[in-house]
Amino acid sequence: MTLRAAAAQRVAGPDADHERVRALADIEQAARDATTELRRMLALLRNPGDSDAPLRPVETLADLPEITAGAAATGVTARLTREPVGGVSAGVQVTAVAIVREALTNVARHAGPVPARVDLARRPAGLVVTIDDDGAAAGWQAHPGSGHGLAGLRERVAALGGEFEAGAYGRGFRVRAVLPDGTQT
Repeated sequence: MTLRAAAAQRVAGPDADHERVRALADIEQAARDATTELRRMLALLRNPGDSDAPLRPVETLADLPEITAGAAATGVTARLTREPVGGVSAGVQVTAVAIVREALTNVARHAGPVPARVDLARRPAGLVVTIDDDGAAAGWQAHPGSGHGLAGLRERVAALGGEFEAGAYGRGFRVRAVLPDGTQT
């Protein structure tokens, strides 16, 4: 929400007022979603065995178009390229989606309103997820997070027996993971 608010403050041009209203509506929805999720988690923690907390479906690769399009709310223009990847196990799909979400959040925090590329491909080693940007927007002030996002992804990928890398790439930054998965079709 902080990133979305920061992006809304920087909107300029003839449609700036309209864009700010859209950004505020998006921030409101994000806050409502976060509150719902927090209540659900608190209910699960209070009564782990008999919670009536609503569970939402686990995200899959099918959600990636919506996730990449949603990055526009932070000013990031994300383009998704997806080769046919065949069948992918649920655990690998959840991890791939988490990688894309975290990487796009980091682009918004550290590079600002810039283009980003999200690429999905099947290679012999498994599902390959790559997110690139070309570096920070001119004059952009980075908004660091807690610093645990990439470390958490590294642990998730390692738990699957995969490879994870995150670092400078050209003028920008790259997050890339290879997720072993024998569920090809």
